[in-house]
Amino acid sequence: MAKSKSNAFKNISVLFVVALISVALLAVLNQVTMGKIADAEAQARNEVYQSVFSDASAFEEQKFDFKPEDETIVINTVLQANSSDKQKLGYVFDVTSKNGYGGDVQIAVGITNEGKVTAFKVIAASETPGLGAKSMEDEYASQFSDLSALSHIEFSKTGANRDNNEIDAISGATITTTATTNAVNAAIDMWNSQLKGE
Repeated sequence: MAKSKSNAFKNISVLFVVALISVALLAVLNQVTMGKIADAEAQARNEVYQSVFSDASAFEEQKFDFKPEDETIVINTVLQANSSDKQKLGYVFDVTSKNGYGGDVQIAVGITNEGKVTAFKVIAASETPGLGAKSMEDEYASQFSDLSALSHIEFSKTGANRDNNEIDAISGATITTTATTNAVNAAIDMWNSQLKGE
């Protein structure tokens, strides 16, 4: 009986040591991979920011206190876009609209010091393939380039007039078009109220 208890205690001790070593190894593995994942995410974000402000060489995150009037829109990040000689060229805004057809639509948009939209890109969305997902295509995104940030961007279902700061809506995807346009307009509002002329 005593031998049986001794064997049971020995087995429990071995299992405890094995579990302890496993937990320690998992913790080390987690630390190693967490750093690599964070680096990969930072690099992917930087590539997106570079794609909407290609003239910039570096991006400097800005502190801000601005809430869009539309409570379904969140400005996640604002970055100052700098040239290689550290001159400010404008800003990149990372904005999420919670009103996409499939949920959140996260976009990046650049605005120059002079008040021109440099480019637009959808970072993440779950929109309908063949409809709202077209917001991720160049044909839609390129419409935002060179529009004025001095006033809101509107969309048209019957043919955009760029002189009126308009883009063409995605056919059959008014909800996605509205979500992306509202996100860009939130960035425009912030630029006009806090950053223009800085």
